[in-house]
Order: sequence, then structure tokens, then C-alpha cells
Amino acid sequence: MLLALFCGLASAAGPSLLVRVDFSSGSDLAAIVADGVDVLARFDGWCIVRADQAGLARLDDCRDCIVLDDYPESRMYVFVSTPPGFDAARLNEFGAALTGDKDGVLLRTTAAGIVGLHRLPVDLYTVSMRPMYVPTPRAAAPRVPKAAPVPDSLVWTLVNRVNQDSLEARLRRMIAFQTRYAPTESCYSAVSWMLERLAAYGCDSTYPAGFLSGYAPNAVGIRFGKVNPQHIFAVTAHIDATSRQDPYNWAPGSDDNASGCGLVLEAARVCADVDFASTVWFIGFSAEEWGLWGSDSFLYKCWLRGDSILAAFNSDMISYGRDDTLTVVHTTRYPQTESLARFFLAQADTFTSLQVKDTVIDASTSDEYSFWKYGYLAIRGRYHDKTPNYHSAGDTIGPFHYADCGTNNLPMYTEMVKAVVATIAKWAGVMPSGVAEPEQCPAPAVARIVPSVGQAPVHISFSSPASAASVYSATGRLVRRLGAGSSLTWDGRDTNGASVAPGVYYVRTAGSSSRFVLAE
Repeated sequence: MLLALFCGLASAAGPSLLVRVDFSSGSDLAAIVADGVDVLARFDGWCIVRADQAGLARLDDCRDCIVLDDYPESRMYVFVSTPPGFDAARLNEFGAALTGDKDGVLLRTTAAGIVGLHRLPVDLYTVSMRPMYVPTPRAAAPRVPKAAPVPDSLVWTLVNRVNQDSLEARLRRMIAFQTRYAPTESCYSAVSWMLERLAAYGCDSTYPAGFLSGYAPNAVGIRFGKVNPQHIFAVTAHIDATSRQDPYNWAPGSDDNASGCGLVLEAARVCADVDFASTVWFIGFSAEEWGLWGSDSFLYKCWLRGDSILAAFNSDMISYGRDDTLTVVHTTRYPQTESLARFFLAQADTFTSLQVKDTVIDASTSDEYSFWKYGYLAIRGRYHDKTPNYHSAGDTIGPFHYADCGTNNLPMYTEMVKAVVATIAKWAGVMPSGVAEPEQCPAPAVARIVPSVGQAPVHISFSSPASAASVYSATGRLVRRLGAGSSLTWDGRDTNGASVAPGVYYVRTAGSSSRFVLAE
């Protein structure tokens, strides 16, 4: 089943080939696509394509090409990004090196090989058989969003709500899962916990976005825009973790990447009682450590649907630093991301005491790469001073500026969260909520669901009479309106009277959301 993630359609003109092609510019890359091949991954001055014999002949006419493998649909490939001084020969135990550059090696491997690679100080990017988006010279470039006319006083209100104690408590809660290695039950539990938090923080829809059996899904929360709901902004991080010692049992992942998920949750929390002009997604991607599997699947589906994602801010490892400095990453692939980075730097300068440096890269092994792959603009916040306990059992919380730990600078981390909150507030056009709940009439909360896991009928009771309650699917689709009352029953049927499939469902009122599962 694992290979299903990487399978594509082979060309009818004979067996497909995996080929390295050198190129000189973005327009040259577009010309490679015009030769009738699928570009699978782009690196610094070269790319990996899938071609049949006819496509290879066209490429060979004017470019340097190296055939790396045949029948790539039946194999698994990862680009292994290696640190300076790393002995690449160590990778031979886990696969066959096909090509590479100064940044790393393209490895043909297996699922077991990836588990072995997790015990090395390396990063992984999976080269799937899904073609990446390469704009043609005539294609419209992704547009940089204009900042909405948001008063600074409202932004200051949100920024001042960011709380260091809240962030630390969230880190400790995520460490308490002991491991968030993507195939483990603990990672599933962490995803469920994140979805519960996102629902509690006012998301209009929350759901687990699955991508591969046996791996924890992505955690997705959505706040729908009140003016331009079709325009989407995203705040993302990866929820999974790994360690070189024993990832199945102990991968605390405080800096990598409870810190990023803590930012996502804190941004949702401080904005819970305001509205956005545009839609905002709050996402914890899974299986980032396996080669961006969760984000690649999610963004591929967004690309197929034609979702209008205007910008994303991804966070990965932002709570360690002995020099009180963090970095914002943008890419040469889309020069427009420099404008996003500059805008973020301006918000950091205005609303925080954060010191930020910017850096430019062409490829990445974190989830913003999946946005770039499918033609979306994204930037990333990351470390400037990298923890020596990266991908290790020692990635836990330590004293301020202590070297041998994962998280050692909560004040800097807090300022980073403030900067991202300010950026999203202006990107998505935050505005005061148009609905005010009377203080003497708190919104009814779901008090109990019986059975919480089982078969219909499902009995729901509330802390006070609900004026309107509804059942939603895990993808946010309305299934059935239940009406008003203190105690309601759902018979397991949708608005058309048809029995619904087993799965995760949610009961929602104006002020609460609770999850339950219909079993087979």
C-alpha cells in the first residue's frame, strides 16, 4: 500500500525512465516541460523528470541528461539533505545513491530504508511521481496578496494576547505524548488533540485529512472568510516527530516541531473572537519527517481542486536560539516570496522585539516546499541557531539559553508567534466579530454524546438549550440539521434520509463543537 503514494501513470510510448536534467533558468525549466516530460523535483540548477524514450530523445537534443532508473512508478525515491562534513557513504546501507549535489543525495530506497535514515542526522524530501507545477512563460505568476486595511490597534490587541505560559504549556503537552512518530498511535492521539484545540479555538470546521493507511493524518482547522472566503491563507507546521534513538517509543520533538504546532494553535486561540475577511487554514501536517508526505498529498488535492491559496506561513523549529535570532526563508523559485518575507519582517519590526534574518533557498525539506511544488506562495520561519539535539531524544525543554536541549528560548519563541499573528491578521484582513454573545447568555456547549464511538442512534445533550445544532462530516460538509433543544437524537441519516458511512462526525452549535465516531 505504501507505493500507492508514489504511483503515477506510465507513458504509453514504452517504459518510463527517471532522468536527471540540468537547466539554466526558470524559462529553461518550462521548456523542459514543453518537451513532454513530467518534472518531479527541482534542485539548484537541475531537476528530476519522468520521461519515455521519445521524451528522452527530445531532451537529449539540447540538454545534459542522465538516465538514473527505469520503471520509477514501482520504486521509492528520497532526496537526502546532509549536513556539512557528513559521510555520504553511510547512506548506502539504506538505499542506492543515484545522483546528488553539494546539498545531498538522491536515494532509491524502501520504507524500511526510510526508518533507517531517521537514525541519521539528515532531512528527507520524497520525490513522488506527482508532477510539480511549472509555469509556462505565458502562465500568470502567483500574485502577492495586498495587505488588508486593518487598524494597528486591532493587531496590537491580538499580539498582546500571545502568552508565553500558554506556549510553554502547549509544548509540554505535546512532549507528554512521548512520541509523535507518524506511524504510531501516539501521533494519532496528538492529531486528535490538535483538532479538539482548533475546534475549541473557534474554527468553523476541523477534520483529519488522511493520506496513507498506517500514518497519522493531517490536522486541519478552517476559519471561513466573511468577505472573500474563496481567498485562502494558511498557518502551518508539522505535528510529527522523530528521533535517532527510538522513534517508535520516545520522540519528544519539542523544537522539531511542537514549537511550530504551538504557534499554529496560539494563532488560532488569540483570533478566536474576531473574524477574517479571507479564509484562514490552521494545519498540522503529518509525516513531514518521512519526506513531506502529508503536505504533498494535501497540496496536491488543493491543486486539483484549484484552491486559491494566496500565501502560507510554515513554521519549523523556532524555539531554540542562543543568539535570540530566527530566520525567515523564501525561494528563488518564486521571486514573489521575497515580498512575503519582507512583509513579515516589517510586522516583526513593528509589533515585536524579534530579531529576524532572511535567507533564500531553491529547495527545502520542510512543508513550504509542497506549497512551492504546486504553484503556491509560502515562506517559513525557522531556527538561526540550530539545536544539537535535532532529531534526538534530547529535543525537550531546557533552561534559558542552555545548549544541550531542544527548546531554550521561550521569550524569542513568543515574539515569533506575535510576528506571525500580526502577519496573518493583515494578510487575511482581521476584523471585529459581527456577532456579540450577550454575557448573561453563554453559548450552549455539548455536554455528552452517547455513544461517542458506536452505531446510530446518537444521543446528544447540552449544558443549556441549543437554538440550533447540526451534524457535520470530518471534511466540514453539513450532514443533518438537528434543530433546537437540550437533548437531541440523530438517527445516522443525512438530509436526504440516506444512512451515512462510518467515520468521524461533529456536532456543532453556535458556540461549541464535539467529535464522535460512527462505527461499522
